[in-house]
Amino acid sequence: MIEDIVGGIFRVLGRFVSQIFIEIIFDILLKGPGYFIGRIFTKGEPDPDGFIVVTTGIVFWVVLGFGVFSIYSNIGESGNA
Repeated sequence: MIEDIVGGIFRVLGRFVSQIFIEIIFDILLKGPGYFIGRIFTKGEPDPDGFIVVTTGIVFWVVLGFGVFSIYSNIGESGNA
């Protein structure tokens, strides 16, 4: 009996925390940069939930990751002295 209650509470808390992480990752980290970049390159206001915003956000993070990796690998090749 008590196990069912505690299990239900943890299930609800787990869903709540996972929903928060999904909102943070998807809305802020993907759609945020995509929206701001989309505002620069489109004539009007881009749809915040549109395909262009999400795609631009993904491309932004891929390019940023590749750039950081390239810089890090070039610095690592030069040595310490």
